[in-house]
Amino acid sequence: MKYTLEEEYEYDFRLIGISCHEKDYRICWGLNNGLRLSLAKEEKGIEVLMKKTNEFSKHAVYSYFQEDTENEFTLLNNRSNAGYLVPEQAHADYLFMIKESYDVDILALISKIKSI
Repeated sequence: MKYTLEEEYEYDFRLIGISCHEKDYRICWGLNNGLRLSLAKEEKGIEVLMKKTNEFSKHAVYSYFQEDTENEFTLLNNRSNAGYLVPEQAHADYLFMIKESYDVDILALISKIKSI
């Protein structure tokens, strides 16, 4: 007899993939102006050890916490010289993560991001 466990994960964030060949600081500037955010670069960023090359992959991180809505916005650089932060999303240059406590209209947000 064979049993299969099916587990559905619930995430407390939404993730939008952005394909754009601009530098991270330029896309951050565009998002700040277009979405009225104040994304700021974090000093450390993210370092991930790549199994294939045994090298560290460094990725820039920009974040902003909206005090009035308690929503948190994070822009992650998905690409580096050593590889991808999320290899399953290799088509996306950037990942825009939204942790929301106040509902965000995702379709309107995606539309605004596309216009940027």
